[in-house]
Amino acid sequence: MRSSRRVGTALWAAVFSLALPLSQAHAADDCVEFQGLQHCGLGAVKVSGSEKGVRIDSQEKEPSGKAGVAIHTPPAAAWTAETQSDGAQRNFFTAYAEDVPVSTSTVSSSRESTSYSATFTGSGDATTYSVLAYYNGRLQAAVGGIRSGDTGAVGIMVPNPGWTPNCRPRTQTYAQCESACYANGYSNCNYCNTLCPLTVGFASAQLSSACLWQYTVAEPGVRLPNGQIVRADQLVLQEEISGPSNYPYLNFNRIDLQTTARSTVITGESLVPAGK
Repeated sequence: MRSSRRVGTALWAAVFSLALPLSQAHAADDCVEFQGLQHCGLGAVKVSGSEKGVRIDSQEKEPSGKAGVAIHTPPAAAWTAETQSDGAQRNFFTAYAEDVPVSTSTVSSSRESTSYSATFTGSGDATTYSVLAYYNGRLQAAVGGIRSGDTGAVGIMVPNPGWTPNCRPRTQTYAQCESACYANGYSNCNYCNTLCPLTVGFASAQLSSACLWQYTVAEPGVRLPNGQIVRADQLVLQEEISGPSNYPYLNFNRIDLQTTARSTVITGESLVPAGK
């Protein structure tokens, strides 16, 4: 379902730069089913599935960020997934409606931090978005007016004994985690035993009046574009639009996950169907 609104060509070009042609996302011999959804290989990958999840193994000699899976869904209002991988990496997510990419989000992880950004198309080239930081379900801070494509937040380790992480950031080995724990003065280092998953979600304009991406945060704090640092365990990157008619598509039917990680496992997924 869509309106007749035209989207700015420059922003569409930015979104298309991450997207592979649809024909490359339909290799029938490289598709597996999980949670009732088809997961088809993108680029040079090996995709395998079981009741426990979908494993994506890159076959590239040098990671390009184009390898991954296309997740085909019925018309949907919201999608969430939990993934497991480790090491420094970039993860790219693209939401499609009627085979057209309408929004992207990038998560770039290093040993010290994780950055989050998003691209939206509801208001063309002038589209902006807000970032909202939550901790234990309560809003801690919000910053708006972020240009589409710019970084919205950076997860960071904070040297505060009261801000001990809940799990080990994906980019740290156990030894690196222990070292960071001692350096930051955390009250205990037991969190290093549990590797943080990456939980990601996308919701369309039909569900929330504006498109948004949602993430769990591995690090105990986030730095926002205004320089503010707050404790957070969840981030929402939400498109800013003047009204529902500004967004050209009201639901989506495909999510691409592309990554520079050597191996990624999707361990859980859920879907909210689009309303009629």
